[in-house]
Amino acid sequence: MRKFLSIKPSLSNGRLGWLLGLGILIAIGIYLFLLDVPIMYAIDEEENILISERVDADTTFTSEYIHSVVRCPIIEKLEVNDQHEMVLMESWNCSFGAGIETEAPPGATDRMEDGFYVIDNMNQVFTEISFHPVEMSDQILTIDDKEWNLSKEPFVGETFSLTVEEESLFIYWWNKI
Repeated sequence: MRKFLSIKPSLSNGRLGWLLGLGILIAIGIYLFLLDVPIMYAIDEEENILISERVDADTTFTSEYIHSVVRCPIIEKLEVNDQHEMVLMESWNCSFGAGIETEAPPGATDRMEDGFYVIDNMNQVFTEISFHPVEMSDQILTIDDKEWNLSKEPFVGETFSLTVEEESLFIYWWNKI
C-alpha cells in the first residue's frame, strides 16, 4: 500500500497565515489611502469641518430658506457634475424684486408652477457656495436624502463655504470620526 504525504494547513495557524493576513490588510490600507473620492465639505472660517459627505456625479442637493426681505420661500436645486463642480440647475421663488432673480439667464427657461416662478436649466457652475444662516427662519440644506437645518448649531451665525474636493477615502473616513 502506498502512503500519501499529508500536508498540514499552515495558512490558518502558522506564520504564513499571519503574513498573508498582514499583507492583505496592508494592501487594503494602501488601496483606501490612494483611492480618491469626491467629498462635499462645509467648512467655516476657522477651517472647522461642519459637513463631510461623499458625493458622486449627479448627486443632487437643495438649499431652502425664507427670503429676509420679501418673506417668501426660495428653493435652489443644484447637482454635482462629472468634474465634481456644483451646478445650479433650478431656482424657485414666489416674489419679484428685493434682489430675487426674475430673468432667466441665456439658455435657461422659466415657467410658473404652484405659485412659484421657476427658472430651469440654469447650468451655473460654482466651485464654492457661501452661507451665513441666521435664526430668523429655517434654512435647510439637503444632500441627496440627508438634511441639515443651517439655522441651528453649529451653523447659525457662522459663515461657511460648501465645496467639493477630491480626497482619499481614508481621509474622508478619518474626518468622519
